Order: sequence, then structure tokens, then C-alpha cells
Amino acid sequence: MFNENNPWNFGQKPKRPNDAEDLLNKALSDVRYFFTCLTKNMGKKPYFVIAMLLFMYACTGFYIVHPSEESVELTFGKYTNTTAPGLRYHFPYPIGKVFKVNVKEVNREEIGIYASSLDRGGGVMLTGDENIVNVNFEVQWHVRDPKDYLFMVCDSKPGLSVKNAAESAMREIIGKNTISFALEGQGRAEIARDAKVLLQKILNDYRNGIEILSIQMKKIDPPEKVISAFRDVQSARADKERTINEAYSHSNDIIPRAKGEAIRIKLDAEAYKNEIINDAKGDTARFALLYEEYKHNPSIVKNRIYLETMEDILQKVDKVVVTDDIKGLFSYLPLTNLGK
Repeated sequence: MFNENNPWNFGQKPKRPNDAEDLLNKALSDVRYFFTCLTKNMGKKPYFVIAMLLFMYACTGFYIVHPSEESVELTFGKYTNTTAPGLRYHFPYPIGKVFKVNVKEVNREEIGIYASSLDRGGGVMLTGDENIVNVNFEVQWHVRDPKDYLFMVCDSKPGLSVKNAAESAMREIIGKNTISFALEGQGRAEIARDAKVLLQKILNDYRNGIEILSIQMKKIDPPEKVISAFRDVQSARADKERTINEAYSHSNDIIPRAKGEAIRIKLDAEAYKNEIINDAKGDTARFALLYEEYKHNPSIVKNRIYLETMEDILQKVDKVVVTDDIKGLFSYLPLTNLGK
């Protein structure tokens, strides 16, 4: 603080301010006090006093924007500029005014968690197949454009417009899907993605300078009175999936085996075909040779054919030889047992 007896604090060790803003405020305070003491001894020079007051008034236009903030400057109530972090200057009030907005902070709005929100329908929604579900989700957002955030939409509390728009977007997306789809894990992810896109579109239409970072689905449950029935449905759906998987497993086992058996049968048929054809070709060649011999010696070939034919016939039947060397009696020769 300025000392009237020692205005420049000679011989005193200055105190170290905590940050740049404290340093600026202390300097302005010392300047104001110095010129106040100075004007006490110069009361006969009003113009000088007025000039000093104007100088002090102009010095109040300095301000500091922190790294996580951006500032919006107004001149006579009209937007003029958006500034980045650092030491800045703008016309002091009432000519100018500065609003600082935190653009790095991640804000969260949760819908459907409190009983009061459920009482007014905040988390109760209707699906596309006319079923009621209790939805609980969280919206994460941050300020993208400080100017639009400050002046395009007026909220009674920060994030109220985001919360209302998020609830509206979620109702629309839930209304386009069935309850079974909403209760599935993959369905929840798709609902959250579609709701984020729709919510961002709504906020862009209102130009409120907000960017949606994510929508996280925490819970989607049917009403408590019917939750046991829905659990039975989920159990039946799981049994269905298990049965389908077992059927696919059986199919994957039977089909390759059947294909292998079909290939084996086809190869056997090909082998049998080749065998029959080769046998036929051999018989044809043998008959052609036999015919050539028949043309030269018909009687010999006939006898040979007869003997070979009888040999083929008789070797397949039981044979009995009967002779007439003893009158009234038969000589029996068991030719069948001779082979044994």
C-alpha cells in the first residue's frame, strides 16, 4: 500500500504478489492513492486534478484473461471482440464491459437420476413399439463460442438449455427404436451416438455456442412393475441365441462330413466306371481275336467255347457222375467233396 510519508517505499522490500491479477490490482490501488494524496496539495489546479482522475479511470480498463478462459468485449453494449488469454485492455465501465467465459471446463448434465426428475417424466420415455422405459444418461459439454453462449440463449442457470434439448433429442431417438433394441448393449451405443448428433444439431440451430463432447448411457430399464417379465424375455432371448449357436455348430460338423462322403462316393463311382469300361474294352478285344481264330478253325473254336462255358456253369453247381458199368446199381462219385 502507498505510504504518504514514504511515497516510493524506499528502503522497504516489496511483497511478492500471488499472481499477475494481484499485482495489477495492487499497482492500480497504489496509483489511485498516490494521486489522491497528490491532489490534496494541488487543490488550486482543478484541470490537473481532472486529468489525474481521467488517467486513473483509464487505468481501470486493464484486465487479465486466464489460460482456461476467453473474454468477450462490449463497447456501449455492442459486441466488439473476443480475446485470448493474457493481459488485456478495454474501455472501462460504462463505456465498455468485459465478460470472461471458461471454455476449457467440461460440464455435465445428468438426466433421469433423481426421483423428482422421474416424477415429472425426465427419465421416463416411450419406445417405438409403445413400451415405457426409464432412461438415465449423462451429457458432457463445453463452451465453443463465448459470444453465442452469452447472448444467443438466456438460461436461468448454466446448462439448462442443454439439459432440455438433450432430453428432447433422447425422447425422439428412443421413440424410433423398439424396447428390445434399446435394452441391448449394441442398441444403447447406437442410441447414444444418434442422440449426440441430433442434440448437436438442435444446439447449432439455436446458436448457443455449445459443443457436445459425449452422451453416456448409464441405464435403460423397463418399469419396475414389469421388470421381472422383461428379465424372462431376456432369458428366453439368450436361450434362443444359444440354440441357434448349437444349430450352427451341428451344421458346421455335418456339412463338411457330408461333403467328404459325397466326394468319396463320387470317386468310387468314377473307379467303378473306369473298371467297367476297361473290362468291356478287354472283352471286346478278346472277342475280336476269338473271331479271327474262328474264321480259320471254326470247329476247334466251337469246342473250346463249349468247354469253357460248361466249365463256368458246372463249377457253380453240385455235380453227380452216373455210370452204367454195374447193371441195376449206380456208381456214385461225390465230386463236390473232392475239392475239399
